[in-house]
Amino acid sequence: MGSNIPDARPTKRSDKIVIIGAGLFGLTTALELRKRGYEHITVLDRTIPPAPDASSFDSSRLIRPDYADPFYSRIAYEAMEKWESEWSQYFNRSGLAIVARSESHPYIDGCKNTLAQLGKTFHAFNNPDDVRRHFPDFPASSVCGYENRDAGWVDAVAVMKDLAYQCISAGVSFIAGPKGTVSSLVVTNGQITSVRDITGRYLACDRAILATGSWTNYLLDLQGSAVSACQPVGYIQLSPEEAKEVASLPVVLDFTSGFLVFPPTSDHVLKVMRHGYGYETSYAISTNSKDGGSISRPKLIPRRSKGQYIPAEADEALRAGLERYLPQFKDRPWVKKALCWYTDTVDGNFIIGYHPKISNLFLATGGSGHAFKFLPVLGKYVVDGLEDVLPDAQRQRWAFKPSDKSMSKGDGSRAGPPRRVLTASEQARL
Repeated sequence: MGSNIPDARPTKRSDKIVIIGAGLFGLTTALELRKRGYEHITVLDRTIPPAPDASSFDSSRLIRPDYADPFYSRIAYEAMEKWESEWSQYFNRSGLAIVARSESHPYIDGCKNTLAQLGKTFHAFNNPDDVRRHFPDFPASSVCGYENRDAGWVDAVAVMKDLAYQCISAGVSFIAGPKGTVSSLVVTNGQITSVRDITGRYLACDRAILATGSWTNYLLDLQGSAVSACQPVGYIQLSPEEAKEVASLPVVLDFTSGFLVFPPTSDHVLKVMRHGYGYETSYAISTNSKDGGSISRPKLIPRRSKGQYIPAEADEALRAGLERYLPQFKDRPWVKKALCWYTDTVDGNFIIGYHPKISNLFLATGGSGHAFKFLPVLGKYVVDGLEDVLPDAQRQRWAFKPSDKSMSKGDGSRAGPPRRVLTASEQARL
């Protein structure tokens, strides 16, 4: 089989590799590169990781093997073995209740088929009373779904801090602040020769890995392969007694509305969110290769903490979800609320591969709201791609694919209202 690297030049352990982005994809890749003996790894980002506006800067992330597509379930189980061993101090095996308030749901049916195909067990919800064992006020007259007791959640920000520490201990170099904020890629004759930061400084490299998540389109035209969109999240402070009452509940993912609720954290905070189609922003294109028009993306310079705004409709939807599952908390004030950024691809597949026209630019992005669970193994797959040793099935699935298709459906795991662009007044509050 011929090389899939555009310039067909194999990677060398002495290559100067610049990773732009110190989030999930960037840090897992940096650590794996050092494990494989690469000598010169520099990670650039706007802040010291974890960035306060990054998707992974959060109290919890769902760790589930539940996919309608066996491709991702197999990798998720591979990652879960490491969550239960190397990362066990962060993993909470709460179980996951997947619910739709209807007699059937195609994605849930697909998940069941996948679990059965892999020889895994789950506990089906045959009627609403099965759900009411956990949530007595569940109002639906029909239901489909199941509980997977292998699933759980992790403290995402604690994991990212640990991952950053491992990178530093392994000898990864970091540049943060203005000199770590990349403003452009310097491309000559189809190759990146350096990256330029916002101070005007240039950093030379042999290869560059773009792991910038929702900020990717500041530096590269993604040609319709992915769009940045944000999801509403709310947090409620419980008393120790209230937290104890609901501590044994599973994570709930409602496929009718996209509502997601986690068990309380160690400091008694209850988190709810919507895993839906999201909101887009609208900013004039300036650093992108396209002329004119607008694009959806988060702000370049982060706040010291995530913003405290979600649209009124989202607030109402999160409270409606609470009313169905935990009505005792539906009128509680939010101690924090925010919009969490996803980098959504058309089909929910990641983007892990070389750029077709810039030979030494490798892309590691497109998490599509479900990448965090793969953290223990993600770097392995990215570096396999960089070294051109990924199996064809993975390489083709994760290749950079320009597209003119709608982002409205994804992989079938989303629910809730259609994606929309925030109004100017809403966007001004971010």
